[in-house]
Amino acid sequence: MTTASLPSRPVRDDWQALADLCTSVRAELPRLTAGIVDRIREEIPEYHIVPRDEHEAGVFEQFGGLLTGLITRRGPSPEESEHARTLGRDRAREGLPLQALIGAFHVGYREIWNVLLTRADARGGNLSRQLVRLVGTVWTWVEQATGAAAEAYNDTIRAQEAAQLGLTYRFFEGLYAPSPAEVDVARLAHSLGFDPAGTFQAVCAPSEAWADEQLAELRGRVGRRTGNMRCANRGATMVAVVQSMPVDVLIEAMRRHDPHLRIGTGLLRSGLAGAAASIVDAQEALALADADGKPVSFGSAWLAATLLPQAGRLLPLLEAASEPAASHPDLAVTVRGFADNGFSLTATGRALHLHPNTVKYRLARWRELTGWDVHTWPGLSASLLGLGLVEAGAFEGNGHERPRQM
Repeated sequence: MTTASLPSRPVRDDWQALADLCTSVRAELPRLTAGIVDRIREEIPEYHIVPRDEHEAGVFEQFGGLLTGLITRRGPSPEESEHARTLGRDRAREGLPLQALIGAFHVGYREIWNVLLTRADARGGNLSRQLVRLVGTVWTWVEQATGAAAEAYNDTIRAQEAAQLGLTYRFFEGLYAPSPAEVDVARLAHSLGFDPAGTFQAVCAPSEAWADEQLAELRGRVGRRTGNMRCANRGATMVAVVQSMPVDVLIEAMRRHDPHLRIGTGLLRSGLAGAAASIVDAQEALALADADGKPVSFGSAWLAATLLPQAGRLLPLLEAASEPAASHPDLAVTVRGFADNGFSLTATGRALHLHPNTVKYRLARWRELTGWDVHTWPGLSASLLGLGLVEAGAFEGNGHERPRQM
């Protein structure tokens, strides 16, 4: 004869049973906290930048407040809301993305709810069904805690952004100064996370394409990568400086903002003087960039980029290339081909699919139109420099058109 199992102890259909359940879970919270933190860090890898002990302390306080609130049937108190705001501020300073912060709240509340559900099932009766009576209060906690944390997070980010932007402006002004105070600029570089003795590389684009919000978005997107980037609008130019970061990372992010953006890049240079020089490089390269072209690197276009600012002074010397290049682009192509193929008529003809006599005729015709004999250094150098400035549009304001591309 088997002994009949005792029926489950009936659970009173009132709030006291739910309060007893929450009280028991709150007593287990020191042990449960580690598991909740494990789950958050497993599902949200970005949380590994937060020290473990700090993370556990925050989770313990947050969900201790929740369970107390469920026991007493109330939402977050002002002190508990301030705790959520403190978490938001701390995570912003630690560089945690906002979606990771909000995600952690959701994971934690889900885990606590699962614990309550498991314990209610173990107690039997209809306690698990009574949990629905706690949903409204739990949702109030989720809504108010995440809202307070997000608001404080965004306030902190805006304050940091404003402070960093102010330092960036002062850093750039120091680099632009004719006689920069090295100690002050070095101090600003350190404040921005740069190594003053390290290598820098600058990227420039038109500032009209970058409103303040778009620059903030760019800084946020690139700032999550390895390395350091600072950018700001300065007059008609958006100036960005990177360190310990491939410049292509920044260019890719800029292209996502505007696929047709004109971009110029400077050389990778050492020290603060190098940072200043790289900015000048990038600005001069930007002057050669087309909206539908690739970013122009000073390293590959340095000659035209350096000469373009002096185009007005060089006009009497080199504008002879303008009209022939525009009306006879085949002659310009042949001159370049001659320079690129060892000054050989045969090699030039082979490269351009021309008879050597045709190459010879075109070079002679170029001499007739410009007065430059490409068989001599003065004539060849004037031809190539003149063509470079014509392609850069240096003489367009003087009644000359940019030559058609072959």
